[in-house]
Amino acid sequence: MEATLFWSLLEDACEMGKFIVAVPNSAASANIVGKMELGHDGDEKVLQKRNRPNCHVHFKPEMIAEFAFVYLDVGHGSEPCLELRSTEGQPIVRLYYKGRRAAGRYDRFMRKNATHEAFISGSWAHEREPQTIEETHVDEIFVSAAPVNDEDEARVS
Repeated sequence: MEATLFWSLLEDACEMGKFIVAVPNSAASANIVGKMELGHDGDEKVLQKRNRPNCHVHFKPEMIAEFAFVYLDVGHGSEPCLELRSTEGQPIVRLYYKGRRAAGRYDRFMRKNATHEAFISGSWAHEREPQTIEETHVDEIFVSAAPVNDEDEARVS
């Protein structure tokens, strides 16, 4: 994906609310909990916890192919998740949405980014409607069930 488009979509996703940002791996997962924003680490753009530039994620936008809105169950029930996927379809980063009104936030994101539908898949349909839940293996990602608040620091599980 072209870098300008990637950062624009990611910035719009940050406006949706609080997330648990997780980097899935089979042996460990680094999590950042709270509201996110775009920032800089030197000259490089990053996704960071709001007002906490030391809690950030670096990206190679050219290796990201799509923003996928899915529902995942990692042991706490089905929850809305935005996966940033590679050109091979593998999740690079997962942003677990921790707010209310996921469907409304998704609709607003899609209205703003309608011209970029080719890079966006899935949906956070209304929570009361049945959802297709994409399966994940518990050993691939570890998400803390601790309450989310802005004072939480980066967590490694």
